[in-house]
Amino acid sequence: MNFNLIALLSLIRPINSFMIGLAVVVGIAIGSPDMLFSRLTIYGFITGFSISSYSMIINDIYDIEIDKVNQPERPLAKQIISINSALSLSLILLLIGLTSSLIISYSNIIITAIFSFLSWFYNIWGKKQGIIGNSIVASSMSIPFIFGGVITGNISLLVWSISLIAFLSGMGREIIKTIADVEGDKIKGIKSVSIQFGPRNAMLVACGFIIISILISFIPVYLNLIQIYYIPLLILTDLILIYSVFLLSKNYSKSESLKVKKYILYAMLFGLITFLANSMIVW
Repeated sequence: MNFNLIALLSLIRPINSFMIGLAVVVGIAIGSPDMLFSRLTIYGFITGFSISSYSMIINDIYDIEIDKVNQPERPLAKQIISINSALSLSLILLLIGLTSSLIISYSNIIITAIFSFLSWFYNIWGKKQGIIGNSIVASSMSIPFIFGGVITGNISLLVWSISLIAFLSGMGREIIKTIADVEGDKIKGIKSVSIQFGPRNAMLVACGFIIISILISFIPVYLNLIQIYYIPLLILTDLILIYSVFLLSKNYSKSESLKVKKYILYAMLFGLITFLANSMIVW
């Protein structure tokens, strides 16, 4: 495979975008397990994956100068990929996402259009506003579950709970990212939590969000929305998050923050698998 093609594909951050698509599937599985293997689920996954991929590329386009400092290995910062190529791919993915959501329903395309706009708005304004920008990104991690619920017409308490957990852990992860990005963010005048209040306070705020997400993860257990068989998987997810908090509290350097950010991503993936398995088999 041509190296440029590999670099182009890396712009979409496949794992992250796959998880967004999977989150839509989880929302569908919870709302109506019978729809899990329907064409609407396929369109839902395509929408989540495509819009996430579009957002990732747009973020890289706007962050070229920042990435030259924070992540110089990124394709655009390294000038392996041209801005025109990246922009073309992002527009194709946006069109795919909007089209697939339109096929699902008018309600779903409205949600898709709003969050597609927010992705762009985040980059031109929100990113510089510190915690406001973090909340925009975190909401994009939580909305796929609601999006899936809208497809089924059943946004249950479990969907709302998972969406809240995703938002809180996403907030924690985004704030942790600001610790690693201080040097580059200063160039663009970004008022991140780390720049405004210092890395230590950013670490404390991030850990607070993650701890709250862990506590809320037991609401579905308390309300018997999760079968006992899947509680060990949920506990494993929480243990990874607790370990992340422990590591960060001991060392919140740039390298450690980047490591912890990956652990939280793994925890989110385990959480998705847990709730998907529970919904497929229980109901």
